[in-house]
Amino acid sequence: MLTEDQQSVGQQGQVSLPQLMEELEHCKAGGDASGIGWVLAKIGTFYQAQGRHREALSLFEESLKVFEEAGDKSGEASVAALMGHLLPQQGAWERALESLDRARCLQDELSDRPGLAATLGKMGNVYEAKLDWERALECYRGSMRIKEELDDRAGIALTWNNIGTLYAKTERWEEALDAYGQSRIIQEGLEDRRGLSVSLGNIGRVHHHKGQWQEAVEYYEKSYALHEALGDTLGSATILNSLGLARKEMGDLDGAQETYERAIQILREQDDLLRLTVPMHNLAIIYEEKGEYRKALSLLEDVISLDKRMGHPDLKRDMLAFRRIRRRMSMERDVQMESREKEPGDQ
Repeated sequence: MLTEDQQSVGQQGQVSLPQLMEELEHCKAGGDASGIGWVLAKIGTFYQAQGRHREALSLFEESLKVFEEAGDKSGEASVAALMGHLLPQQGAWERALESLDRARCLQDELSDRPGLAATLGKMGNVYEAKLDWERALECYRGSMRIKEELDDRAGIALTWNNIGTLYAKTERWEEALDAYGQSRIIQEGLEDRRGLSVSLGNIGRVHHHKGQWQEAVEYYEKSYALHEALGDTLGSATILNSLGLARKEMGDLDGAQETYERAIQILREQDDLLRLTVPMHNLAIIYEEKGEYRKALSLLEDVISLDKRMGHPDLKRDMLAFRRIRRRMSMERDVQMESREKEPGDQ
């Protein structure tokens, strides 16, 4: 999903790189400094979408210099915000905050209230990633106040969701439920099914963490139904994995198995090998608990093969699970053999 700032500098998916280069030359020939700045930002956004982050950052910096020299504060604010969105992906948290604060000051000066709300929200994201909970909450609340002034209902719902996630990360479960509930109410009023699917899943996860399995299952199922209706395959697979975990905790191993099998089917159809290993591992654990050790080991062999192929961080966990199940199967087989060999009446 594009950020608001990326949208403001043009839809890179609708313009090819040669077209952007041609536009850049046209602006240079006409001496249009602001035009040059905007096209550089567009090219940077194009590269960012391709994962070419260093090239994107270099172009944003060049664009920022052009805007600054031209005295174009609107362009300067937009590109500073773009840099604030990109830098966290490189772990440059302090530089991100500096860029976002620069954007914030300019947007405040320009009375750009929508831009200011978006920037404060992103600053909240960065502070949250740095585990600076109080500053993150302060930024989210600042963003919320502006969105309320603008009557931006969708934006308010998004910010409530951010606040709920912060509370959940700090295990303030009741406050998290309240925040997610506020988001849900607004999304229902807006008939925002996509946003609602996320909020319902988040509410389910809070109940999950509280050990309220039945409530978790109910919200996960509602979330899954919306993801499926929207054709959101990744969202469907993600929520199915959470649903499977909750069903397992309830002791519903057959229900958990069915849920994981559906998640695996979806991810295989999408050829999403990175995420595929999660429900495969979880299904192997279900087989283990049901005593179907050969099925569990066969599945884990496939998981470990995928882990090695992709350099997956869960490789060690999956190998330990494989060894544990193999050892458990061996021990139970030895017990059964000893029991069969024992003569009637032996003590």
